[in-house]
Amino acid sequence: MINLVEKFKQLIISSHKLHSIICDSDDLLSYDEFQLSIEQEKYEIVKVKTDLELRIIFETEVRNSKNKYLIIAPNNYNPLPDIEVFVHFKSISFKDLFPHLESSVIKGLNFTALNLLSSIKIFEGLGYEQTVKFVLENVYNLDFDTLTKIKAKERILNALIVVFLNKNNVNQAISKYLTNLAKPYFPILSNSILDKNRLISYLNESWSKLINSNENEIDFEDPILNKNFGFLFLFEILKPIKVSRDQFQTIPKSLKVGVFVDENENNDTELDTLTQYLEEKIQSVEDSYEDWFTLIQILAKAKLKQLQSKNESLIKNFTRIESLTNNRFQQFIDNVYWSLFSLSGVKKPVLVPRILEYIKTQSFKKKALFVIDGMNYWQALVLIKDLHNRGINVNPKATLAYIPSITAWSRQAIFKGAKPDLNEDNSKEESLFTQFWKMNNYSTTQIEFIKIGLYKDINVKTVFDTTEILGIVCNDLDAMMHGITLGNKELYSSTQQWIKESKVLDEIEFLIKRGFKIYVTTDHGNICATGINNLKLSDKTVTLSKSKRHLLFSNEVVKSNFLKQNPDVILGLKDNSVYLRNDKAFTIAGTKIITHGGSHFWEVLIPFLEIE
Repeated sequence: MINLVEKFKQLIISSHKLHSIICDSDDLLSYDEFQLSIEQEKYEIVKVKTDLELRIIFETEVRNSKNKYLIIAPNNYNPLPDIEVFVHFKSISFKDLFPHLESSVIKGLNFTALNLLSSIKIFEGLGYEQTVKFVLENVYNLDFDTLTKIKAKERILNALIVVFLNKNNVNQAISKYLTNLAKPYFPILSNSILDKNRLISYLNESWSKLINSNENEIDFEDPILNKNFGFLFLFEILKPIKVSRDQFQTIPKSLKVGVFVDENENNDTELDTLTQYLEEKIQSVEDSYEDWFTLIQILAKAKLKQLQSKNESLIKNFTRIESLTNNRFQQFIDNVYWSLFSLSGVKKPVLVPRILEYIKTQSFKKKALFVIDGMNYWQALVLIKDLHNRGINVNPKATLAYIPSITAWSRQAIFKGAKPDLNEDNSKEESLFTQFWKMNNYSTTQIEFIKIGLYKDINVKTVFDTTEILGIVCNDLDAMMHGITLGNKELYSSTQQWIKESKVLDEIEFLIKRGFKIYVTTDHGNICATGINNLKLSDKTVTLSKSKRHLLFSNEVVKSNFLKQNPDVILGLKDNSVYLRNDKAFTIAGTKIITHGGSHFWEVLIPFLEIE
C-alpha cells in the first residue's frame, strides 16, 4: 500500500513538467513531513498571496529556470494558458488524501494521526459522525460503542482525559463532538467548547472533594478510568494531596498515586508506575521526532525519581527500561535522524543547527540564547523546577544534538546555524554567531556574545544597552560532569549545588527584567558509561573533546583497521569518526564515568527551553 507521503507527492509532482503550482486549501504543506518530501525532490517552495505576486515570481524566477519550483497559490487561483503550459497545476485538500473520510473531522490532527488513518483500508464513504467514531477508535483507541452504555460518566471522563490530556492531539471537530457528548454527564464542563485547562480544573476539584470531604462524584477506581487518571499525577498535570498515615491506609492501592504521606514513599510509587508506563510506550513509539520529544520528558522525570530512590529493585528495573529505550532510539537514528537535517527551523528547531533560524523568526525585539554545555534532560528538569519556584514560567521542549555528540561539532552547529565543519572545532563560535546575525540585518552593536561561569568575572549585568541579540555560553556543568567519580547521584547533587552557587537563576531573572526573550539549550547531554578498554593515544589523531565515547582517525584506512580489531564494539560511523551507541566508554574496563560523544538518547535528546 502506498504511504501517505508518496500519495501526496504523486498529487503535486508531475513526471513530465518541471514546475508545479498548487492551491493548498487545507494547508497540507504546513506538515513538516510533506514539506520535507518535496524539498528532498530538490524543489524550491514559494508561497504567494496574490495572483499578481505569482505572475511576477513566475516571470522573474521560474519561467526560464532549470531549477524546480513549487508555487503555493491563493486558493481561488486558476492559471492562465501561458503559465499552465509550463506547470503542473493541482488544487489539493484532505479529500484527495482521504476520499472516504469527512475532511472537517480530520483537519488539524497531527501527522502521526493522519499517517495512522491512511494505513487503514476503507471501502465506503463515512459521514461526519461515522468519521468521528473512526478517529476516536483508531487514533485514541477508544471503544466508541461502550462510551455511553456501562458506567457512562467514568467512560466519558476517561475519553476526555485520553483526548485532551494524554494524546495532546485534539482538533476543533473532536473537541466540539466530545463537548456535546459530555453535556448530560458534566454540564459544568459543557457550557462552552471544552479545553485542557477546564478539564484539569474539574479533575483537581473532584479529586480534592473525594480525599478531603469524601464526596464521591466519580468512581476513580473504575479500571479503565483509573489507569489514565493515575498518569496525570505522574506527569504532574495533577498534584497529589498530602494525607495522614491513617487516611493513607484506607485509600485503595489503585488511588494511592494521588496522595502521599512521606515524600520517599510517594517517589517510589511514581517511579514504579512511570517505569510500567515507559515499558508499554517503548513498544509503540514511532520513528517520529515528536514522539521522542515527548518521551524524553517522561524519561527525565522517571530518572529523577530513580536518583532519589533507595529501592534497589525499582532502580534496577528502570535501568533495564533505559537500555530498551536506547535500543529503540538507535533504530530511530538509523531510520530517520539524518533525513531531518532538511527540515526548516521556522516552526521548531528539530536539530541544533536550526536553533538560530527558529529564534530569528520570533517577533521579540531582544532575544538571548543561553547554551549550558553538557546539560542532559533530567538536569534541565532540576533547573526548570527552581525557575518555577521563582515564579518564572518555562515551556519545556526538545531538540536533537549533532552526532557524534561532542562540543566541537554540536556547539559549532548551534552558533553557526548550519551543519558543522568537521575539520573545525568550536573555537570560532563567537564569530560564527555574529556572522549569522549580521547576515540577517543586525549590526555589530546589536550583537553580543559572552561566556559566563562560577570562576569568570563576566556576567549578564555587563551586557550593553544596545544589545538585541545575545549569545551566552556556560561551561560549568560540562567541566563538573567530567570530574564526577560517583555516577549520576553525585551529578544530581552537584547540579543542584551549581544552580545555587552559579547564580544562573539570578542571571535569567535579570535578562527577563531587561526585556529579553530567553531560550535555554545545550550542545549535548551526558551518560554514566562503563569502560570497555583504555585506548592508546596513538589510536587517536585529534583530541577535539574530553569525550570518552568518540574517536577521530586520520583517514579511512586507520578507521577500518580499528573496526576490524574491535568487531564486538557497538559503534556508529561518521566520516573518519566512530562513536559508541550503547552505555560504554573508551576508558579502563569496568570504570564508571560521566561522559558524552555517542548517540545514546541521554546524549542526543536534549532540552530546548523557552522562558515565558
